[in-house]
Amino acid sequence: MPHPEILPNAEQEYARLDALLEAVPLAVAVFDGQLVLAATNARYRDLTGVDVSQAVGRSVYDAFPNALADLTEQVDIAAGGVPVVAVRVPFQYRGGRRLVEATFSPLLDARGGRGLLFAGSDITEREGLREDLARSVAQLESIFDVLPDSVRVVDAEGGTVRSNAQAQQEHASANPQTLRELWQLDRPRTLGGTTLFVHEHPTARALRGERVRGETLEVRRGTGGEPAVIEVNSNPLYDPHKRVRGAVTVERDVTERTRLQQRVQTEAERLERMVQERTRELLALQEAAARDRRLAAIGQLAAGVMHDVNNALNPIMAAAYLLEMNAENPAAVRDYAVRIARAAETGAATAARVGRFIRQEPLLGAREDVVDLTVMVEEVVAMTRPLWQERAKGGVIRLEQYLIQGATVRGIAGELREALLNLVQNALDAMAGGGTLRIETTLTATEASVSVKDTGVGMSAEVRERAFEPFFTTKGVNGTGLGLAEVYGIARRHRGRAEIESAPGEGTTVRLVFPPARPESSTPVAQRSERPARRVLLVEDHVDSREFMQSLLESDGHTVEAVSSLEEARARLSDLQAQIDVLVTDIGLPDGSGWDLVAFARDKRPALRIGVVTGWEPRNEQDPACDFTLRKPVGATDLLAQIAGDG
Repeated sequence: MPHPEILPNAEQEYARLDALLEAVPLAVAVFDGQLVLAATNARYRDLTGVDVSQAVGRSVYDAFPNALADLTEQVDIAAGGVPVVAVRVPFQYRGGRRLVEATFSPLLDARGGRGLLFAGSDITEREGLREDLARSVAQLESIFDVLPDSVRVVDAEGGTVRSNAQAQQEHASANPQTLRELWQLDRPRTLGGTTLFVHEHPTARALRGERVRGETLEVRRGTGGEPAVIEVNSNPLYDPHKRVRGAVTVERDVTERTRLQQRVQTEAERLERMVQERTRELLALQEAAARDRRLAAIGQLAAGVMHDVNNALNPIMAAAYLLEMNAENPAAVRDYAVRIARAAETGAATAARVGRFIRQEPLLGAREDVVDLTVMVEEVVAMTRPLWQERAKGGVIRLEQYLIQGATVRGIAGELREALLNLVQNALDAMAGGGTLRIETTLTATEASVSVKDTGVGMSAEVRERAFEPFFTTKGVNGTGLGLAEVYGIARRHRGRAEIESAPGEGTTVRLVFPPARPESSTPVAQRSERPARRVLLVEDHVDSREFMQSLLESDGHTVEAVSSLEEARARLSDLQAQIDVLVTDIGLPDGSGWDLVAFARDKRPALRIGVVTGWEPRNEQDPACDFTLRKPVGATDLLAQIAGDG
């Protein structure tokens, strides 16, 4: 990793580092020279249960809270400059156990301190397959011993390596240890009466590379040397270089053929089951390999989408700084708070879309609002303006706005704002030496549109034709090829289209066109003073989320009892003397699933209003046991409306 002192642009390099960490199919954490957590990826946070707000700044000794082994020794060794490789560490993971193969590698930071790199690979499934294979081998050994036939394995010199129980019973007192000793005891002969020399024995022939099949011989067996008729099969055993290293011989007593034929059928069925088990194991391995390839592709895509997430984070950080600087100015505080909320909404829309793509799920029950394109333009301009000087690289960006009133559409505000934000960012990138940014909204009887025009370098006909293709970019390593592709996808999801007009040296215009919002008659939403006060049971294990949601609900006049676990919530719901109007529960609880709590609550209190809050895509918006579902981050207005029963 390059030292921060020699990076041409540290922020870009850190962004690339974050993208790289997310693309690696391992759980990764980087600790600086003070052994404090400096960077992580989503797999590390998912493995350890440490969210983003809790991750950075943790000591390495506190960075693995759910590890079921003490990692202090490994950390100390690696901190001393010696890598610790392939340590197997069990982790408690969502109610189960996962086995991780961990590596701790020493790193030198920019100040000469010695940091650490943790990389963990989840080998739970691989170890499970290995255990299955060990069980299969044990089963084969058991089968080997219970076979009714005599089985012997010999080495290249004819020495007995292994024999099953049946073979040992045939000459229990003599216990032959070599092929010659067995030949002397058996005195094998053909059914025609011809005695075989030792080199003519089927096993000896197999040691010369011959495969012997179904040869019938007469031998002497048992303590009295009684004659028996056997059917012999012998096969050479090869090493990886195709050299004969031994042989396996199977002898079957065919004196009681009928009984043995039944045994043969039983063994055939058993072998068929073994083949089926091996087939399932092979399919499982193939599926695991395919899953790894899919995860690598998803990681590549997620790394690109980080570009859009960073676009949302930049105005948040700037507005947060200005909020602190203007804390005594109420008007400025309200303005910057609104900007932060808008940018966070855009980032949440991006995260939701990536989550849906990773799980390959459709958009379930997405709430569409009436969005004013003119207001959205003003918001995006305000969000991005602090970055214009940096993007212009010494030039001046002039803004021209031609905005009309009433240009409204129906859709997801965060996604539409993200699309416009992408267009503005692309326009700024195209005018590195300065230029004119023109934004216009229009409205007709059939279309509402917003267009972004720049006076930059423009596009060739070939580039213009491919501009909406995923992963196509003209920015080299600075581009992801996802910006305009996402814009196109957002337009299509909103029943609209995206258009490009561009020519080399004449700038570029990108226009988003949507069906206009139709006026709808609706009942006004109850104001805060008109909403009935509810008694709410809030179930949320994350402390900050629980406290903020409780404060929000109490500020709206509701009485809130907050608990952090499934067990506590069940106890409160089971107490029928406790008055509860609304249950709001998270899905990922430390001792179970919120969906189980929903089913329990519906059974105990059929009239209870029940809502689910989840950080994942809802599994089923139409679950009859659930009255409403909200996705994190939860909008305050949406939550209050649902609690009041207005949603």
